[in-house]
Amino acid sequence: MSSPIEPPVLFTPLQVGQLTLSHRIVLAPLTRCRATKDHVHTKLGVEYYGQRSSIPGSLLTTEATAVHPAAGGYPNAPYIYTDRQVQAWKEVGLVRAHK
Repeated sequence: MSSPIEPPVLFTPLQVGQLTLSHRIVLAPLTRCRATKDHVHTKLGVEYYGQRSSIPGSLLTTEATAVHPAAGGYPNAPYIYTDRQVQAWKEVGLVRAHK
């Protein structure tokens, strides 16, 4: 009888601090440029990250985010320096809480 084939290391669990990932595939940060002209994330951003975190034990790195109007440079990229922008990012963060 042959021994079972071990899964590739890529698909084995990994402990990262207090998080246990179910695999070693991590979403790299991407700038989606799908925010409003005022750089506020839309529901599309919440949906985007929700889809990519649908497998429990996944780790996502969100996109680069400007913290000051002079720090940006991309149209429709989500920023995080106004109250509306912060609230929109909190909604993206709720994706994790629902998994």
